[in-house]
Amino acid sequence: MAIDISIVIVNYNVKAFLEQCLMAIERAKHNLKIEIFVVDNSSVDGSQAMVKKGFPYVNLIENKENIGFSKANNQALRLAKGKYVLILNPDTLIQEDTLLVLKNFLDAHPNTGTVGCKLINPDGSFQAGSRRGFPTPWVAFTRIIGLSKIFPRARLFGQYNMTYLSPDTESEIDVLTGSLMLIRKRILDKIGYFDEDYFMYGEDIDLCYRIKKDGWKIYYTPTTTAIHYKGESTKRGEFSYISNFYSAMLIFTRKHFRSHYSFFLRTMLTTGIYMRAYVAYLGRLSKSLASPSLDFILIALSIFLAIKIWLPQYPLETFRIVLPVYTFIWFVSIYLFGAYHLKGRYHLKPILWSSILGLLVNSTFTYFLKQFAYSRVVVLISFILILFMLSIWRIVYRFAGPISEKGPLSKIRRAIIIGTGKEGKRILKKLEKRPDMQYEICGFVDFEKDSIGKEIDGAEVLATIDNIKDVIRVEKINDVIFSSDRLTNAQILETIIRARGSGVNFRIVPHELEYIVAKSSIDEIDTVPLLDITGVADPLDLMVKRIFDVVVSGVIIIVTSPLMLINFLFGGRLVKKKIIGSAGQPISITFFKRRIDFMKYMPMYFSVFTGKLSIVGSEIIEFKPSEYHTTYKPGLTGLVQVKIKEKKKALTQQEKDYYNLYYVKNQSIITDLQIILKSIF
Repeated sequence: MAIDISIVIVNYNVKAFLEQCLMAIERAKHNLKIEIFVVDNSSVDGSQAMVKKGFPYVNLIENKENIGFSKANNQALRLAKGKYVLILNPDTLIQEDTLLVLKNFLDAHPNTGTVGCKLINPDGSFQAGSRRGFPTPWVAFTRIIGLSKIFPRARLFGQYNMTYLSPDTESEIDVLTGSLMLIRKRILDKIGYFDEDYFMYGEDIDLCYRIKKDGWKIYYTPTTTAIHYKGESTKRGEFSYISNFYSAMLIFTRKHFRSHYSFFLRTMLTTGIYMRAYVAYLGRLSKSLASPSLDFILIALSIFLAIKIWLPQYPLETFRIVLPVYTFIWFVSIYLFGAYHLKGRYHLKPILWSSILGLLVNSTFTYFLKQFAYSRVVVLISFILILFMLSIWRIVYRFAGPISEKGPLSKIRRAIIIGTGKEGKRILKKLEKRPDMQYEICGFVDFEKDSIGKEIDGAEVLATIDNIKDVIRVEKINDVIFSSDRLTNAQILETIIRARGSGVNFRIVPHELEYIVAKSSIDEIDTVPLLDITGVADPLDLMVKRIFDVVVSGVIIIVTSPLMLINFLFGGRLVKKKIIGSAGQPISITFFKRRIDFMKYMPMYFSVFTGKLSIVGSEIIEFKPSEYHTTYKPGLTGLVQVKIKEKKKALTQQEKDYYNLYYVKNQSIITDLQIILKSIF
């Protein structure tokens, strides 16, 4: 039986995207005779097992190492038997008509060797890489110096991404992206497969160049569309991306332009590529060095200030040796405690321990090394200033900076679910069981006007899909979640395009699967997550928490004591109440019964000072012998209390359990400060 299309997918650690991609192919094959090859480059995310279990008909090639995009594609191309070959990235979502449209195009255009379609980004915007020009010296020059961005509509300058062409116009072009291109198999058999000198990037340009050189045309058609999540297995910020990308450009230049352009032009082009690579490296390096550089400056500044505070009579040049030595020791201590690892960059614990180590080492110098025997008070003041400065910028950055934080302390995301079918209801129930994901489901959007106003499993149908943009604006939606049983991929893409520019995240839940697919994130929705409880009740965190409680409550008691006395003298009656304390034991707290409202709970700070309560803790619940209890102190505020305030409704016991567990696991002074700020504002 003749095969119409052989589909080749190279996968590397993008299991969820691959599964969604294979399901989309299932919906798009219709009566076509297809074969599918998945070449896995030694993924460690369970991709291979997923393909074997869920798609046993797929030809799976399992590599023992990552051999790159070109070699992996060629493994499958040598086995492919189809009239046409579709090179497809796993992070693409095709429409139901994509395979037919592209096949019919090649059938109707015998002079065309390969065709690609319109690609859009997950936000609905057009993906400029859908069609490109060859990177000739002139094209490369206009791109390197930015003329292509300044004059994108000018044919002279906009040749790299062919921005002078309309995205909705069928066009003959130079280069198709290797993320989605349908090629005649006989052309590949004649001119050769992908050049294996390219590890990743540039191989699609090279192949298109050889196809055109052989006399074939290359076309872009907008009559079908696909989402391309773009680079999910190769993040653009990594050094490996920069190295692979610019190495590919050099290979292409040396291979194809050696005989066409003068030595001068080739040299200029090569120099430009090296310059762009150098700038890209510097950009990536500057991000990595930002926090260490800031710390180094603040450490030196702290020591300088300590000297000026305690020994102002001495000239600074007296300390020309001790200043860099002390700075270096404190900086190395911070590095050794992991403050510059990705996970610990904005945490305070490494800063505290490293500051103490630096204090001990530098204090030791004052005893044993006479050339460093300056006042130990300078070292102590330096320690205090370093601890303060390095901690404060991290706290500010955690609160105000662009840190992508997940969990209950992240912002609540207002979401709508598209589709009221079985899948839409399933998604609603799953998300209701996942308080950690911070979705507030505002309602459904459906197809029928008669459905508007109806309530489905506690969520209202707000509007029809035709009014999606208005719903997003009126309800202040952050996320649009598509169920896939009531919508075709074509409808999903059409809706995304219609709502582009709304500033929302579009997320897709593949049919009957347990995760939400979005740009740069895969969120599991299967069950309530099991929190790792190793490290719970860290002695250092508990000590810092207790010191914080004593200091803050002590200050508040001193400041408000006159007001509490006045309130008491003018009729404010003190009452006692039994509440559930730590481990379920009853404790008594005191508060004012009436009079000045904001003074009502001020006496409870005495309970914080004595250790019965904490400023941040579990929910305060009246004591009953059989009442549920947590294992940590009740607090004046807490994560449960904050979530009740945010959601403006009572929480289920399951939600409270999750928030309590989350707090126990993640308790730190940073977490407590975040909760306090959320309580106030």
